[in-house]
Amino acid sequence: MSKRELCRRYAFFLMALVVGAFGVSLVTRSTLGVNSVACFSYVTSVYFPVTMGTITIAFNALMLVGQLFLFTKEERRMQLINLMMQVPAICVFGVMVDIWMYILKDLPTYNYAFKMGMLLIGSLVIALNIAMQTTASVAMLACDAFVLRLSQHINKKMGNVKLCYDLILVGTAAAMSFICSGFTEIVGIREGTVIGAIIVGPLAQRWLPIVGVFKGWLDPDGRAARAEAAKAAAGAEAAK
Repeated sequence: MSKRELCRRYAFFLMALVVGAFGVSLVTRSTLGVNSVACFSYVTSVYFPVTMGTITIAFNALMLVGQLFLFTKEERRMQLINLMMQVPAICVFGVMVDIWMYILKDLPTYNYAFKMGMLLIGSLVIALNIAMQTTASVAMLACDAFVLRLSQHINKKMGNVKLCYDLILVGTAAAMSFICSGFTEIVGIREGTVIGAIIVGPLAQRWLPIVGVFKGWLDPDGRAARAEAAKAAAGAEAAK
């Protein structure tokens, strides 16, 4: 990629992180349940004197370290730039979570219908963030990159690995909340957690063709377009 294309793609990726942090914060402020990836960070912030964004950074840093153990020495060398770019992404996302949580702290929650509206809009925004990251195609958040690498390492479908990963996070957060509350309550995990797990993936698929309008801007030199054309031509030739 040219420097101009790289700059545009990373700018778009960072914008996706800001959008994603807003979605996570909006879902959290709905009080109907935090999305599966953020539930551990939220529960920790409830019971300990630390912000949700700080735990998000620490958790993603742990996932980054986890990737190092899943790569061979040669693979780590080849993936060095990608791994390094996850560091600023982790920091930006965590900081933006705290900023959005502060901005939305006085957001009114009138009734259950209003809260559900917040939850659905937040889920829609999270899905947009996923589509934007996919379209940028330069980096991933460490937690998502860990799931992708783990699925490749154990040779299992990413969807199945992601489901197990989310269930482990939700279960861990629920157990921690139950213990820290003196076995009296579970915070942050409600119907919204389940709804988000069900609808975010399909919504992201719906966003992809819409966000695709930025592909021309992201590829100013036409590199990707030429590659797609060459691939299509090769497929047509093979079909003859």
